[in-house]
Amino acid sequence: MKFEKYHGTGNDFIMIDFVPTDPSKLAKKICDRHFGIGADGLIYPEPSKIADIKFNYFNSDGSIAPMCGNGMRCFVRYVLDQKLVLKHEFDVETLAGIIQVTYHPGTQNVKINLGEPEFDLGLPHVSEPIFRMEEQALLLDEGMIYFYTINLGTLHTVVYVDDYEQVKTIGPALSNHPFFPKFTNVNFVHVKNHHLQEVRTFERGAGWTLSCGTGVAASACVSFKLGKTSSKVDTLVPGGKIKVYVEREIYLEGPAVKIASGTFEVI
Repeated sequence: MKFEKYHGTGNDFIMIDFVPTDPSKLAKKICDRHFGIGADGLIYPEPSKIADIKFNYFNSDGSIAPMCGNGMRCFVRYVLDQKLVLKHEFDVETLAGIIQVTYHPGTQNVKINLGEPEFDLGLPHVSEPIFRMEEQALLLDEGMIYFYTINLGTLHTVVYVDDYEQVKTIGPALSNHPFFPKFTNVNFVHVKNHHLQEVRTFERGAGWTLSCGTGVAASACVSFKLGKTSSKVDTLVPGGKIKVYVEREIYLEGPAVKIASGTFEVI
């Protein structure tokens, strides 16, 4: 089968132009970095009755995700490259709702509207209700961990740190804690100044990644609400830099780069 591979600040994805019979099984096989091509996720388009095109995303472990910020930017480049969409501003159907996207030919960046964040959470996201982005605390083996959780198309938890020495085990421990019945993405944030912060993310379904677009956006939203940063903030991730605009809705802007194209033996 034919494939294309793209990355958004190091978060990499396999793109195919058909609907797989078993997308979960294919995602696990093709995303394996030793026995497959290697990627954080599998993405494929479908026709949509409510938008210009539909976005489907499966994590490298085979689990489905409703949205992916970096994946969406790569998806936009892919459908434009394949001429599946013939305009630079269009709407994309996702399991998290309709996402408005814009491609800027000059910079080759993609800007996406992630919509309004959800601050009041209950089941199935968290085992105990959270109202108005209340600070939460859980006792892990590593000690008491304080965090904030919001939903931005997918569930994100934000932990503020001064350095990244201790986060290696905290990421998976917090992501898989019973407080999160369906698990959570965990973002470790270091605020450098009012216009710049650094984020490292442990993603449910993919583990540590070089970048997480919705995680960066969720982190920027929480930081702005707490008065730690401005409404426009640059974020450094291991794979590069992403810009977030915190308004009534949250906008994410960054690069999407084609890496390769080829064929994959599915047998």
